[in-house]
Amino acid sequence: MFDFLNPLTLDDFNQKTDFLIDGFLPKHLITMIYADGGMGKSWAAMGLAKYAAKAGMDVLYLDYDNPMNVLKERGIESKLIADCTNLHYSHRSKTTLQALAMLDELEAIAVAGRFKNTMIVLDSLRDFSDVNNDAKAMQLGEKLKNIREAGATILVLHHSTKNGSNYQGSNNIRNSIDNMYQLNKIDSEEGCIRWILTVKKERAAIVDTALSVQVDSLEITQIDIQTARLSTDDKAFIDNVKVVLTQSPGINKTDLLGELGYEKTDKTARDKLDQFEDLYWKTEKGAKNATLYHLIECCE
Repeated sequence: MFDFLNPLTLDDFNQKTDFLIDGFLPKHLITMIYADGGMGKSWAAMGLAKYAAKAGMDVLYLDYDNPMNVLKERGIESKLIADCTNLHYSHRSKTTLQALAMLDELEAIAVAGRFKNTMIVLDSLRDFSDVNNDAKAMQLGEKLKNIREAGATILVLHHSTKNGSNYQGSNNIRNSIDNMYQLNKIDSEEGCIRWILTVKKERAAIVDTALSVQVDSLEITQIDIQTARLSTDDKAFIDNVKVVLTQSPGINKTDLLGELGYEKTDKTARDKLDQFEDLYWKTEKGAKNATLYHLIECCE
């Protein structure tokens, strides 16, 4: 009687959330990353796009934000386009379609399974609609959901408010997005950009994540979130302990604290040794139950 509904069956629920990057970027969902200008959102998205392409996904990168001279300066033609034949980079300087019309075209072919194993990047959201208009933001969200239901993995870049505490625009954006992160750039080494991405909304088992990208190759990797969150004082403490343990592996706690310039009763220093145990160093029991310290291999 209601065949036109094409209702869900029990077989439709034999699915599980698959991740492109464990705990961070789920497939077949809409993930938004927002940040203030200058945080490197596009660097992150380009690194993720390359990661997806190298993992065998088809990638559509819809760039209506970055000027061509910026793309040239970043070497995108060699690092991304030439290196990933399954990545299609669409730029406003060449396409005949305005941003929203581009989504209209994708939505028109968004039938079941059409975008399976496809990642679509929107750079950035405010170029695709008036994000402050509730009705237009809802219309944009519906388009993205229709494309998602055809199997797409959608990554959306967006801008934060002036104080950086939230994303710009209508609450309908939040209602349409499956997962949302706030991106913050942290201390980075030369040739490498690092970020912490904090979960602001989740419909999958995502967690706060730290990422880095090598600007000369666009290689993106997850980094230890605890390490990424270290204060300057914590980093200095860890570096000093590493120096001592490199010179004196198996040193006991009292002597280690002395080499670091602390009294053996200094509670703050002892707590820090405990805090970073099993991350940067490990302990064993020696003679007379003394605690002996060794660097963990990956930190040596």
